[in-house]
Amino acid sequence: MIPSQLIKEAENFLEDSVGVYKRPPLALFRLATSKGQELAEKLGARKDIVEAGTLFMDCLLPRAIAEERVAEHVLMSWEKSCEIIEKYPQVSSEEKENIHRCVLEHHGVTNFYSLESEVCCNADCYKFLSVEGVLMNIRGNSDLSTHDLMVLLNDKADEKWNAISIPSVREELAEQYDIIKKFLKVFLERVNE
Repeated sequence: MIPSQLIKEAENFLEDSVGVYKRPPLALFRLATSKGQELAEKLGARKDIVEAGTLFMDCLLPRAIAEERVAEHVLMSWEKSCEIIEKYPQVSSEEKENIHRCVLEHHGVTNFYSLESEVCCNADCYKFLSVEGVLMNIRGNSDLSTHDLMVLLNDKADEKWNAISIPSVREELAEQYDIIKKFLKVFLERVNE
């Protein structure tokens, strides 16, 4: 069992990180965590591992964006997860590895380490493939130009669509993905005229 203090520390770290760097919006992280819990319940994954994984998987993304090191955010977040988890000796080595894999595999892999890792990856997709996530992105990334934000959303939508591995998630998000892509296509075509 993952201690509630570890979950709280991960939540606090993420909230502080967003508070300092301002983006992405905290609501996006909460969306992924919420969807992770729903999927864990539905699929029989360990909810405590998934919660830790979703809280840690992008915990240093705000800093990575600010430092223009986005490509490094997975490794940065993994290192932070290692640092925090080490404070909790009651977390077994298997649980530690499972959480670490949730962080390292949240952009998708061919063979997931665990169901929990796969759930975290699929939960992350809601940030860019749900209408709710896209609206959160638009509201919370006001420092980007509209064009840059639309290009980012378009690229991330394709990336996340290709990362989905759970059939029920693909089914749930398919219509929203199509709507989002049409919306972005119209915008990008008009800008490029």
